[in-house]
Amino acid sequence: MKKVKVLFLITAVMVTLVIAGCGVVIDVPITPSTGPIRICTNSPSIYGNLYVDNSSWGIIDGANVVGTSCLGGTVTFGRTYFVEVVDYSFGTGSYCCRYITPQFSGQVFYLP
Repeated sequence: MKKVKVLFLITAVMVTLVIAGCGVVIDVPITPSTGPIRICTNSPSIYGNLYVDNSSWGIIDGANVVGTSCLGGTVTFGRTYFVEVVDYSFGTGSYCCRYITPQFSGQVFYLP
């Protein structure tokens, strides 16, 4: 009878240790957060197609003559984007090149 109690106690301790040492890990990939940002300019010398990572966002116009001085789009936060403005009427960019890294929704970047 004493051997059965000792065996039961050892078994109970072993089961408790096994259960305590086991854990369930749920591996779920973290999806990057996305949201809207705006790119603006007040410079009348900046005019042309606004490209963000070679994707056209439309015509930006610092003088507000034929376009708007702010354009918006959806981006992934924490990712770095290449921004350029190309004016095809002259064949060269009226503003070349800036890197931006959006951090939050509604963030506004200004092209000088």
